Amino acid sequence: MSEQTGPDPVTAADPQVALDPDTPPAVLVQIAQARPELRVFVAMNPSTYPGLIQWLATLGDPAVNAALTSRTTTPATPLPVPPPPPPVAPGLPSTIATAAPTADAVPPPAETTPAPASRPRRPGRVVAMVLAGVLVLAGGGFLAHRLSTGGSSRAPASVVTATITSSRAPASVVTATIHVGKGPWAGAVDGSAHTAYVTNSGDGTVSVIDTRTNTVTDTITVGKSPVAAAVDAASHTAYVTNLNDDTISVIDTRSNTVTNTIKVGKVPGAAAVDEASHTAYVTNGDGTVSVIDTRSNTVTATITVGQNPGSVAVDVASHTAYVTNFDGTVSVIDTRTNTVTATITVGKAPRGLAVDGASHTAYVTNWNDGTVSVIDTRSNTVTDTITVGNGPVAVAVDGSAHTAYVTNGDDGAVSVIDTRTNTVINTITVGTHPIDVAVDPTTGTVYVPNTGDNTVSVVSAR
Repeated sequence: MSEQTGPDPVTAADPQVALDPDTPPAVLVQIAQARPELRVFVAMNPSTYPGLIQWLATLGDPAVNAALTSRTTTPATPLPVPPPPPPVAPGLPSTIATAAPTADAVPPPAETTPAPASRPRRPGRVVAMVLAGVLVLAGGGFLAHRLSTGGSSRAPASVVTATITSSRAPASVVTATIHVGKGPWAGAVDGSAHTAYVTNSGDGTVSVIDTRTNTVTDTITVGKSPVAAAVDAASHTAYVTNLNDDTISVIDTRSNTVTNTIKVGKVPGAAAVDEASHTAYVTNGDGTVSVIDTRSNTVTATITVGQNPGSVAVDVASHTAYVTNFDGTVSVIDTRTNTVTATITVGKAPRGLAVDGASHTAYVTNWNDGTVSVIDTRSNTVTDTITVGNGPVAVAVDGSAHTAYVTNGDDGAVSVIDTRTNTVINTITVGTHPIDVAVDPTTGTVYVPNTGDNTVSVVSAR
């Protein structure tokens, strides 16, 4: 990487800079201190030195800890740049960005790593998460164990480790726990094929699950750090975003083989498919959405949206796509013209998004204030705000059951929302640091990838 120029390289930094192994350690320190939304990328940078890694681990940031546990490259030898001090004054949330420090503000070398800073919590408040669906709130002991063992403690794939044997399980309970790959990040379900797909960011694979037996039947090698999946059931295709090589892996779901690789924008995150128009939409960390023609597997348009877009969902009937942006907004895209037609202000740091086309409603998780924004998609206005757990990340809707499911990464739980009343009617305990959620529209079964323990919780919801 060429030497950065300009008066303020920290302000000018983007995900690619934070990920670049050639970014100077002093700049990585300043980015970690002043740019909370880029900490997850610093955590994934193979050149981030151990002292900074240890400091990042003390923040209790689920996205950062997810990235730390999925690191596949041993960090470089410690350099004489210590971890930065806590980025904000005591009593303030660590996710509020501070002014970028100057080069002289980098702390002097220290012989020992500072003790973890205390982080006061408030109800509904959650620490930062930058990428859609990525959540691990690993404590120092857990993180040290993961780094020292390299994940060797996880059970082999294709094992159901806990199953409720009752023939009639009550509604909304975990009926099975499935071990998958390292750092499960997101899930997608093909109800017609009785199959679920889970991306494993830590080992570059996708676990294929038979939803009738809750067993892993295949493992597909894809790109670097796969973080999202979307299924086109009609064409027997799955699309997987690979965070660290800016590509999409195209999978033939009949043979479970990668048939194509598509280059998209920088640091691709979430994906959604519009089967009717043969189109896929991919959010990129550079503030864009790549539009893919799924018949030719080519990018046909690039749409500029908000800062660090997270999730994307499509309302096929209204020819509309919705994208959450880290800057507290949702971009509304007309999929016929590929233009942004409206911008909706929601809660703090929105990440997850799901659309219920039948009720003309979208649900957005705001993980910095522990809420879900309810949007009327006809008027593009927020009509309600629902308080859920700590660290809400992903949301999925079961339209026929009038239910939405929200993963709360800090709590290890899923909030169940009655979409007719917009009230939380149940809270389900799942695995460690759930980061995504997907619903089988045929059976109503809910699948929750848990990054903290490399499992998928299966929830019987009907």
